[in-house]
Amino acid sequence: MQDNSLVKWIFSTTITAMLLCAISAVAQNATDACRPAHVIPLTDGSEPPAKIIIDPPLVGPLASRGVAIIQYCAQNVHLVPVFGPNALAVSPRVGHLHVRLDDASWVWADASGNPIILMGLPPGSHKVLIELEDANHHNLDKGTVTFVVPEKTASEKQQ
Repeated sequence: MQDNSLVKWIFSTTITAMLLCAISAVAQNATDACRPAHVIPLTDGSEPPAKIIIDPPLVGPLASRGVAIIQYCAQNVHLVPVFGPNALAVSPRVGHLHVRLDDASWVWADASGNPIILMGLPPGSHKVLIELEDANHHNLDKGTVTFVVPEKTASEKQQ
């Protein structure tokens, strides 16, 4: 009887540990992958390459209100509204984003570091291209996220 209790305890402890690991793995997002930016200038040109990590839009706002909130992480680049050839020599590296919605011929620039929020999109499939740019608008990295804005139900259309 005592052996049976021990086996049950080991089994339940193992299952609990596996569930906790699975929950923490699912809870990670782009901002979890961000490493702190360099704060000391690197004079030997050894800055690691810039990288962007993009999450799919948050499910809740997209499903309930059709609002796409896209979180991202820009690694090894400090997002600031500083532009031009002289800014290329700054260390740590500075840059900004170019955001393109649904293959539009135009982009908008963003240097806020805040999530990208898209409202008022028609129902259906959408694609957002996010390009990480240096201060002189040269591409450092890019990523794309696709999502579907759901149709509104009859009761939502009446509100």
